[in-house]
Amino acid sequence: MDPIVYVSLGAALAAGIAGAASSFGVGVAGAAAAGAVAEDEKNFRNALILEGLPMTQSIYGLITLFLILLVSGILGGGFKFAEATQSNMIKSAILLGAGLTVGLTGLSAIPQGIIASAGIGAVSKNPKTFTQGIIFAAMAETMAIFGLVGALIMIITGVGF
Repeated sequence: MDPIVYVSLGAALAAGIAGAASSFGVGVAGAAAAGAVAEDEKNFRNALILEGLPMTQSIYGLITLFLILLVSGILGGGFKFAEATQSNMIKSAILLGAGLTVGLTGLSAIPQGIIASAGIGAVSKNPKTFTQGIIFAAMAETMAIFGLVGALIMIITGVGF
């Protein structure tokens, strides 16, 4: 396979998987938010904040996509790994791995949306539970942050700028 296939797959998987997971997580939390606001419009602010938490995984995916495209030269110039040398194949595989890492850890947006959904229900009954709801939902975020950090380390140490 040509190196550009690995690089393109890495960029696509980072943004695609994380984005799809964020869509699902926001959708689940959004359904709960709509119900909470229907009961009482005062729930809107808290529900909106909790609903938005699963979106961060898609941001991590987008950042990774841009980094992969930038370090490979697809953005802003010519593709740096056009020749299928061993070094270029290794760098391209590292970029694929970085994208896959962010994409797979971005799946944490799905349980985060479920947790945020439960938090929206709790906040609508007791507004004092807002902070706890944020903390519970943020716990799922940790895996995505680990994935982003791992991908950055892979890109910086394995490919460089």
